[in-house]
Amino acid sequence: MKAWAPYVLLVIVSAIWGAHAVVGAAALQALTPLALSTWRYTFTAVLFTPAMIVTLQRLKQVSRQDMMLLLVASLCSAVIYPLFFYRSLNVLPPVESLLIVNSAPVLTALFAYLLYHERLSKQQLIGLSIALFGVMVIGSQAAARGTGSLVAIGDAVIGTAAFALYTVISRKLYSRLPLFDVLAVISFVGAFMLWLLVFFTQSWSVASALTTLNTADWISLLFIILFVSTIAYILYGYGLARVPGAVSAALTFYPQAIFAALLQWIWFGRDVTLMTVIGGVIILSGSVVMRRN
Repeated sequence: MKAWAPYVLLVIVSAIWGAHAVVGAAALQALTPLALSTWRYTFTAVLFTPAMIVTLQRLKQVSRQDMMLLLVASLCSAVIYPLFFYRSLNVLPPVESLLIVNSAPVLTALFAYLLYHERLSKQQLIGLSIALFGVMVIGSQAAARGTGSLVAIGDAVIGTAAFALYTVISRKLYSRLPLFDVLAVISFVGAFMLWLLVFFTQSWSVASALTTLNTADWISLLFIILFVSTIAYILYGYGLARVPGAVSAALTFYPQAIFAALLQWIWFGRDVTLMTVIGGVIILSGSVVMRRN
């Protein structure tokens, strides 16, 4: 493959994940956050079944530590992140929620410091502060719309933290285990955890939720399953192994808001407010400052 190909693939990932915020908001008009998350990972697990059959043979040699990392990665990536991200999309404009999620690289550096004692320099602390200030700017705009929007900001922050923790853990996993082994296990374990949540919360409507979907709803769900949960994560893992960390973060996270803003305008006819733009620029500036270290 050409040397420039991984860079192009990461931009494609950015476009898919940017569209995810808008398509997810559309899907949530017919599905609850729990139903969307559960069926998303149930179908994704089905797609990864061939890989899982091979993976089961290799899991016997996986260390106890890596097994624990796989469980935590599954909880963060397939349960906490989508549930809280989708909860925020129920209230916030897609671009607002996505911009908060785009602060994940900042929290990733913080988690890497806390968990693996990776150095956190003064410049990184400045970048972290800048990005968090950007989240506060968007949060102030949400607060002006009422308590519900402020709670949704909190949901987006929790989802962001979960994705950041997954990113830190997955770096370790990808360096020790094959890409498809990690993705297959996360999909299956995540789906299992979500169905357990359905059982314990007695959210039985999740099981019959698909019967209420129209054609547009199915297209939204299939996009999330095929492109967001499967193709994008495969391309993301491939790109991470071949592109420097700072460059991969820039290509993957920074353009997402542009793609989301365009699709939000086309799909919902909803413009991006000036305060959202200001907050987004501040968040991304904080990430840039950190990555220049």
